[in-house]
Amino acid sequence: MTARALTIGLVAATVAYFGLTASAAAQAQRMQTPQAQAQGPGRLVARSPDLQPIASRIEHGAVSVRNTGAAASTPSLATVNCHLPGQDGGCPEIPAALVAPYENAAYPNRLVVSIPAIPAGHVHSHALSFWDAVDWPSGSYVFEFVVDAGASNGESNEGNNTGSHTWVVP
Repeated sequence: MTARALTIGLVAATVAYFGLTASAAAQAQRMQTPQAQAQGPGRLVARSPDLQPIASRIEHGAVSVRNTGAAASTPSLATVNCHLPGQDGGCPEIPAALVAPYENAAYPNRLVVSIPAIPAGHVHSHALSFWDAVDWPSGSYVFEFVVDAGASNGESNEGNNTGSHTWVVP
């Protein structure tokens, strides 16, 4: 065998070795960070967030959102609509200076709360800054919630983004 043939063979073997090693490393990395989860025989589901309101926390002046999905969410908005049962309004007026941080022209007559990215399996709670300044007369108040109001997250279940809670003030 000539020196030239030996050199060509050695170069070809080196390229093949490093090419296979790089391919194997890339395959191993893909296996360590799966982008989908198996859900039963023959089913593959993409990893995605799933945002849901925790409506009852409004009684304590908190807007809370839980991410029950398999991936972190992106920042989003939550809206809250307060009204008396069977009516369009009737909740106590919040002073304009206190409600201003929660106003958004895209969602008229709603409180709008900015929700940061939420890791999978975690909850974000926002304390409404005006809550303790509001006089809540005795009666029932209905709070309706929409989380991910702007549909900024591709969720695994878009059907559970709403919720409501009736708070009975003695």
